[in-house]
Amino acid sequence: MVLGGTASALFPRNSIASIASSGLGAVSSSMVLARRRTRLLPESEEPEENAYPQLPELSEKHVSDVLEESDSAEHTPFSEPVLDRNSKASLIENPATEDTTEEAENLQPLDGRFSEEVAIKWLANRGVSVMDQPELDPHTEEIFNKHAVRLGNKYKDEDGQPQLSRLLGQIKWSITNERNLTCHLSRASQKQIGTITQFGKDLDKDTLFFSRYKYFPGEKIIRASVRNRPDTRSFFTGGWFERFIEYKVSDFLQRSNLSYSRLMNRLIQFSNGDSFELDLFYVVEGKPLLIECKTGRDRDAYQKFSDRRKRLSISPERAFLVILDFDPDETERLSAVWKFNIVGQDNLIPQMEAALGSN
Repeated sequence: MVLGGTASALFPRNSIASIASSGLGAVSSSMVLARRRTRLLPESEEPEENAYPQLPELSEKHVSDVLEESDSAEHTPFSEPVLDRNSKASLIENPATEDTTEEAENLQPLDGRFSEEVAIKWLANRGVSVMDQPELDPHTEEIFNKHAVRLGNKYKDEDGQPQLSRLLGQIKWSITNERNLTCHLSRASQKQIGTITQFGKDLDKDTLFFSRYKYFPGEKIIRASVRNRPDTRSFFTGGWFERFIEYKVSDFLQRSNLSYSRLMNRLIQFSNGDSFELDLFYVVEGKPLLIECKTGRDRDAYQKFSDRRKRLSISPERAFLVILDFDPDETERLSAVWKFNIVGQDNLIPQMEAALGSN
């Protein structure tokens, strides 16, 4: 800049002199900067001439092998991350991750593969025929069974307080009144909110249950719309309870190494044309077991079940009317009155274990 300015002042009308002096100034300044950099930069930071290794020459076969390995790796599924149980991060604070891996495993339904032949034959020998039913879609059944087990196991929390029953009650109200549902969770604990919102999110993800679902954490409110599907509405209004009880009974029989055959939601017909639907009917070690499930308080249910038990000639000890959320003290009193087992979901298996052990 100094050289260029001086030349312009001495030779104001000579453009060649100005350009030459400016170029000379640029070269001089570059040399000065390079010299200073050489003095300031340590030798260890200066790159060597062969600092970067030379890539080996690849043969055509080598290239082909590399491409095959890359294509294979591209289609390898990622493994699921393992949750660190000692992590300080709270899973409860994030409702979307409330369930741990262990809990999720405990919620998985049984395989569901069973034989109906023995149960059908037992009824046929007594003049009762089992009516055919439409073939069920196994994928849809798997989804319904999975959520039924989850709903039953998380219906109440460890302290016996309402948990998923909060959301279920609003869903049933929505179906009955044909309105959108609103579930307020302001009085629920953080852990309960985590369980409820995760369940709602899972229902929404499987697409059979909600046409719209949203949780508003600021207000602690769930807003959703239940799908207008007959199987979905039947599931929420009682079908889930039958599936859950079937899971518990079949799990108990398998753990007890007892051979069994079962029918579920099958229509039976007697020789005179009378017919009714069996909720659950088992033949365990050659002997019958009759189970009916109720989610509400129906006074007529006791007499109907008593008549069906007698019609099928099943002993009182092997007949169970399971009523959702029924008081154990009340079930004991009513069982003595009606001469068959009236139980809640919590005392079903102990009662059944005692009955099967005594026969």
